Amino acid sequence: MAIAHFTSQEEAEAWMKSVAEPPSPVRILIGDAYYQFWYTREDNTRGMYREYCMEPALEALTARGIPPRTPSFATRMEAEEWLMSHPANPYAFVVIAGEHYFAVHHPRLKRHSLHHVASALKDWEERKRAVELDTALEAAAPSDGADE
Repeated sequence: MAIAHFTSQEEAEAWMKSVAEPPSPVRILIGDAYYQFWYTREDNTRGMYREYCMEPALEALTARGIPPRTPSFATRMEAEEWLMSHPANPYAFVVIAGEHYFAVHHPRLKRHSLHHVASALKDWEERKRAVELDTALEAAAPSDGADE
């Protein structure tokens, strides 16, 4: 669950620098993307990285197919207005301008994040490939002899 929403990375970074002792680790939203924010008290270091926490669930849900009867809207604004009147659902699929979106309700933030299904799944596949490549490269790296 995200504890804060920011419209831009710059806005999130300004918040990150302005809080004396921010909560850590926490999930935040920048636009509709999840980020993990962290803070180390000992040396006052702070950082954030893109987190793929929703994509595995979206992958599992779409594997069974997107529900055929999803609410359809011409614009994002129309979808957001409809979603505000349906806050009890933790998530829902909607169609905006002919494209499928996965809407996630954030009650604390009083908003929904909207994730373009095709883009989110593509990003997730790229992330999985990058992790697999990193793992393979680490396994193939020569040992420095420290463990021998």
